[in-house]
Amino acid sequence: MAAVEGEQMQEAFRRCRHLEVGKGLLSVAINPVVTIVSTLLIWIFVIICVVEPDYMLKAMNVAAFSWIPEVWTWFYIVSQDIWILVLIFVMAVSKYGSLKLGKDDEPPEYSFVTWFSMLFSAGVAIGLFYYSVAEPVWHYKGWGGARWAHGEKGYGNDNEDATHALMISWYHWGLHGWIPYTTMGAVLAIMSHRRGFPLTIRYIFWPLIGERCYGWIGDAVDVLSVVTTIFGVCTSLGLGAMQVNQGLQRLS
Repeated sequence: MAAVEGEQMQEAFRRCRHLEVGKGLLSVAINPVVTIVSTLLIWIFVIICVVEPDYMLKAMNVAAFSWIPEVWTWFYIVSQDIWILVLIFVMAVSKYGSLKLGKDDEPPEYSFVTWFSMLFSAGVAIGLFYYSVAEPVWHYKGWGGARWAHGEKGYGNDNEDATHALMISWYHWGLHGWIPYTTMGAVLAIMSHRRGFPLTIRYIFWPLIGERCYGWIGDAVDVLSVVTTIFGVCTSLGLGAMQVNQGLQRLS
């Protein structure tokens, strides 16, 4: 299997645009199209935010905080429900549920405790610390127009509001919160560690689009994944910085 994986990796590098930079241990292979385009998009966004912060804040309020929740919330909820059913089916069918996310004869690289720790430290760490108290309180107070709040529906009490607030928080941070991590991680592991493809998002679409992964469609997928990942990581770091800042202010 190692030889097959090596051949598949070499084939992917040969068919896909790549550029080797550096020598020895400092060498790295990059896709120049993906690297340049994603870097330009990120820096253009950053520069516009610095030059015109008021306009960008208004645009973000309209697009990210108003239009997307109002128009696409249903899609997010339905898609997560569908993926939960898909993963339950995959786990229930022994043919796929026992599939190893690596070579058949390869032992796990990390222990269960280490793996479990990495799930939280690399997954929902900052978000969980930031929202673990703030989100239930937000829902309990009915901020944002919560329809279950007794002040909105005209009956009920504070205890019912608290129950609904915790239910929504568990919905957000429970199975539905882990579905994106589980789905992407499993597919990446299968396509990279079992099929031998490079560890990039484009190759998870190989069963659907085949050799088009080597062309501009694959480049577009990788550019989108790089940009969204950077913005997502920046959001997490921003939440952590805000929390540390507020804590230091209270201490002083």
